[in-house]
Amino acid sequence: MGSEAKNRTKIVRFYDGMKHAILAGSMFLFDYLNQLLIAIGDDPFTGMWILFRSGGWILFLWIGLWIARELWLEHVQGKTAAKKQFIVLRVTVPRATEQTVKAVENIFSVFAGAAAGPNWTEKWIKGEYQSPLSIEIVSLEGDVSYCVRIEKRLKDLVEAAIYAQYPDADIDIIQDYVDSAPRQYPDETYDLWGTELTTVKSDAYPLKTYVDFTDQVSGEMKDPLAVVLENMSRLGPGEQLWYQIVMMPTDQKEARGRAEAEISKIKGEEKKSSPSFMEQVLLFPIEIIGNILSIFFPFGPEKKEEKKKDGPPKITTLSPGERLVLESIERKMPKIGFMCKMRVIYLARKEKMQRPKVVTPFLGAIRQFNTFNMQSLVPNSKKIGMNNAFWFYKDQRNNARKTRLIAAFADRSPSVGLAPFFLSTEELSTLWHFPILLQVKAPLLRRTQSKKTDAPANIPYADL
Repeated sequence: MGSEAKNRTKIVRFYDGMKHAILAGSMFLFDYLNQLLIAIGDDPFTGMWILFRSGGWILFLWIGLWIARELWLEHVQGKTAAKKQFIVLRVTVPRATEQTVKAVENIFSVFAGAAAGPNWTEKWIKGEYQSPLSIEIVSLEGDVSYCVRIEKRLKDLVEAAIYAQYPDADIDIIQDYVDSAPRQYPDETYDLWGTELTTVKSDAYPLKTYVDFTDQVSGEMKDPLAVVLENMSRLGPGEQLWYQIVMMPTDQKEARGRAEAEISKIKGEEKKSSPSFMEQVLLFPIEIIGNILSIFFPFGPEKKEEKKKDGPPKITTLSPGERLVLESIERKMPKIGFMCKMRVIYLARKEKMQRPKVVTPFLGAIRQFNTFNMQSLVPNSKKIGMNNAFWFYKDQRNNARKTRLIAAFADRSPSVGLAPFFLSTEELSTLWHFPILLQVKAPLLRRTQSKKTDAPANIPYADL
């Protein structure tokens, strides 16, 4: 027998041995699983113990480590948060400014570009995190102001971004107006109504922006915020209206991934979404067990070839409306932006409260940014309003909601309440921008009267 024949014989014997080993292992595994199922059926606690000591502890250990990881992060970030200092800036622009909404979009682009997240050591050891930034429009008894609430260390950055677009703006540090409002309800003097604004579709779909409000022929933009500002300027003594957008820097890849998934859905393409971190934690032990089982069962069911659908691709049969939606998502996708929370609060003395007169026009003005086939902003009535299914202790539950809402507003919390959603700088500048020349006539809107200039160099000085 030649050497080649001997080698073939050795290989055949090796594979025969492997087959017998796999068969024996399979029999053992089947017997083990059968006993485990019987044990679980007879005594669940004994069955779970058998599963735990036989390797199931890996799953429990993995989940325990993940929980410990999150608790540690919350601990160190809580200590860091207690040390941070925040300020409220009031921004006043000249009455005769000729800047457009695009200027505000440029400001937000600077904010997003300067946002640098902490590295591993800063995040997990020092508890550093990116602080949210809140842009607000506030009416205090008809006196309307634009405010920005930021971490104190970012003051120079924010001022530089604003001055770059509005050189004649006035920026002042003011006391937080929320501090003067009652924080616990019911209150003897004041009452409030408030809500969060949320989106009805995936945040890949855009709202109407200033581009959509601009006449394509004349180039003139009909300012959608003009109605909001006019309504806010009509508040009387004892009334306040707060409008807030909390902006949190985010990973742009995640937002683009959601947009790409929606685009693929519209086009009729299949795009697998990557699992979340929590899903990865839960699936990791299962994948290990699956890999072990694949050793004993190498011959699984044959994969069926995917049948190609007959007919033209879906992209070629899209209606004009679907094409418009697709183009709008593709226009939003490359733009930078933030994860956002939107809140509105109407606070008034009990004898001055006029909820229908104030709230209804405001929510009506917000609907200007909605489109039935794309994105819409709606109030979170289920959380802040009354749930008609449960009438027990309705006053207590409504007051508890009011207390939670004003606390979240005052803290500019990006997490309390509904999940945040992604807004591009184009959308944000449409929802919050300075008044456009000659379109806002609110008498109590804070604006500088004239352009500031330096004193002449040759001005005479009297001898003192």
